[in-house]
Amino acid sequence: MVPTNPPSTGPRSPAALANEAIRAYVAGKRSWSPAELRELDRLRAVWWQAIREEVVRAA
Repeated sequence: MVPTNPPSTGPRSPAALANEAIRAYVAGKRSWSPAELRELDRLRAVWWQAIREEVVRAA
């Protein structure tokens, strides 16, 4: 059987952790309350900030 997640090669980046949090939050959702949408927006903002920091470090 092929594993669905490859083995970790080191510590997870903040962007990867934020992405995982978003995926877990939206899993199985079919309808969204205004409060849930605000939380999703907050999680996306955390993810975008982590991506920006990674790009700056790489540059």
